[in-house]
Amino acid sequence: MFSQGKPMTNDERYALLRSVGKECIQENELRDLIENKPNICCYDGFEPSGHMHIAQGVFKALNVNKCTACGCKFVFWVADWFALMNDKLGGNIDNIRAVGKYFVEVWKAAGMDMDHVEFLCASEEITKHAESYWGQVLDIGRRNTISRIKKCCTIMGKGEGTLTCAQILYPLMQCTDIFFLRTDICQLGVDQRKVNMLAREYCDLIGKKHKPVILSHHMLSGLKQGQAKMSKSDPESAIFVEDSVEDVERKVRQAYCPRVAQKTADITEDGSPREDDNTNPVLDYYQCIIFSRPDATTTIGGHTFTTYKGLEDAFLNGNISEEQLKDSLAREINILLDPIRQHFQNDANARELLTQVRSIGRGSNKTATAPPPPKTVSRPHACIWMPTVVRLTLDSANSIIDAVNIFLQEHKDGTVSLIIPEWSAFASDHIIGNDKDIQAMMTYNVELIKAYGLPSAVKVVREKEFILANSNDFWVTTINVGRKNLLTHVEELYGGLNNAGQVIAALMRVATVVLLEATHIINLPCDGKLSVLSEKFTNGSVQSIQAPEGGIPLLSGPLTAADSSLQRQRQQQLNSDSLIFLDDDEMGIRRKIKRAYSAPNEAWNPVIAIASRILTQYGSLNISRVEGNGGDVSYATVDALKADCGSGALHPADLKAVVGNQLPKLMTSVSTALATPQLKNLAQVLKKVENKLNKK
Repeated sequence: MFSQGKPMTNDERYALLRSVGKECIQENELRDLIENKPNICCYDGFEPSGHMHIAQGVFKALNVNKCTACGCKFVFWVADWFALMNDKLGGNIDNIRAVGKYFVEVWKAAGMDMDHVEFLCASEEITKHAESYWGQVLDIGRRNTISRIKKCCTIMGKGEGTLTCAQILYPLMQCTDIFFLRTDICQLGVDQRKVNMLAREYCDLIGKKHKPVILSHHMLSGLKQGQAKMSKSDPESAIFVEDSVEDVERKVRQAYCPRVAQKTADITEDGSPREDDNTNPVLDYYQCIIFSRPDATTTIGGHTFTTYKGLEDAFLNGNISEEQLKDSLAREINILLDPIRQHFQNDANARELLTQVRSIGRGSNKTATAPPPPKTVSRPHACIWMPTVVRLTLDSANSIIDAVNIFLQEHKDGTVSLIIPEWSAFASDHIIGNDKDIQAMMTYNVELIKAYGLPSAVKVVREKEFILANSNDFWVTTINVGRKNLLTHVEELYGGLNNAGQVIAALMRVATVVLLEATHIINLPCDGKLSVLSEKFTNGSVQSIQAPEGGIPLLSGPLTAADSSLQRQRQQQLNSDSLIFLDDDEMGIRRKIKRAYSAPNEAWNPVIAIASRILTQYGSLNISRVEGNGGDVSYATVDALKADCGSGALHPADLKAVVGNQLPKLMTSVSTALATPQLKNLAQVLKKVENKLNKK
């Protein structure tokens, strides 16, 4: 932190650091950092995506050196997984990583202050710290609507209708990067403005006092008329660090160069630069590159200029010709690029990397590399997801157990995994957004359904543990699923999205199916149409099975057409007399059955439905009545039971009495489990959860 051999004052540090950004949010926060934080961390991320233009190479090196001169540490996030999400270089991860190494070699040669710069590979660091990183990605997703995240996607140059699900994951991860790297200053281009603002908004959502400062640098304009920024797809629109002396001279001489006073353009909401025929790219290069160097001067036509303003005025006044202006710029740029050319010519490692990058550029980026096909599995294996509810209903438990038994009967060598979707539930903001509460809720319901009769052959897979044990493979698979599915398709499958986290949860479900090498998915009513994603991703090698109904409709009576869309919401209501829960006690069950809707001649009759299930399980149903009411009767078939109910031979009150007595006996094993210390403790946790929900 020295200026001309003397320690820099805080005012000098602020001025130099502020000069990096076209925009600063907020300037008072930047000044506070300089005055009060000893180790300021600046961050930028880059997708390795082919050849590097001068803005990425020289301009970035100049800005980084300004930051480090002020005493900052600069962290570069080598965003290999991000390039994969955006289908860069055909989605070939090896090529992406090779180009990342090439970028680092360019910056070394360009004079970047490597003593105060750290390069971190996104895939490696994320895998090392998977639990904290992905937990925050999911938290950001659940707290933001899909509309808010779409606004960030202009950074990928994609229209709304063409967005893939991977490109929704992208800004959620980019926002997470800022916190993961403990960033004080986001030093990216103004085109990244929306996602950086997302990070500041997230601070408000979680009550974080110190927000990252956004110091956004200018986007260098393209060399052609009306080009708001450079384009790698148009080689003549920019100077590239590998350009020869002759290439630079040709491009500069052809550059658009109106003799018009340059104005600072207003920054758009998303940071994207606007096209403007008055923008002079030659002057833009002078201002942002030539005069960004420390103590910069340039000599044109015998005149030495020490400031950009002096040079622009001389050009506007006619004291410098266009030819002189361009010749000088070409000379200055070639001086800056010469060390890079020399490095890639003389350093064996750099030379080999450049050869590899050129080879990649000629072929691998033409078409996207398809994700690897799923493995062929011979042994039948089914996945079924535990519903994400605070209290599991008896109907859902019956549906799960019946579906599993049917599958195992039809596939004698088959296996079943019951997925406990803690992270998916968290991402989707189901019930509650507290990870510990979700863990407690899931554990409680799993132990209850195991006690109720879940076959012992079923393997319980806790999603979070499974992911963390296979973190790299899981998230690469998730990204590949996202690459193959448009956001609009997932929105249709859900029937609308409440938050962005639901998109990630849908992709995670497919990754789980693939890595568990499943052949079948057992769908519960609450799963909707999400299994379609797995079927398509595996080219039909995974089949969907619809679980049977659990046989216990709502006790309150049939749903009307207006009510039907609210069925899942009603099933999640706590302490509802319309539902039998697995953890209901005997008194509670009897009370609910006594009050249950039971019209004998209507198809919707929950009491008959429950009685039918009891009869099927025990082989008969015995009803005790006084002689005046017909005396005792025993039913051996469901048809006979329903016939007497319909004719009036069996009164609803008599049926309710036997169901109220027999149903708790079916659930005796559950009552025993509820008396254990583990479930007693979990029950207390869930009471607190219920109180939280009741306050919403």
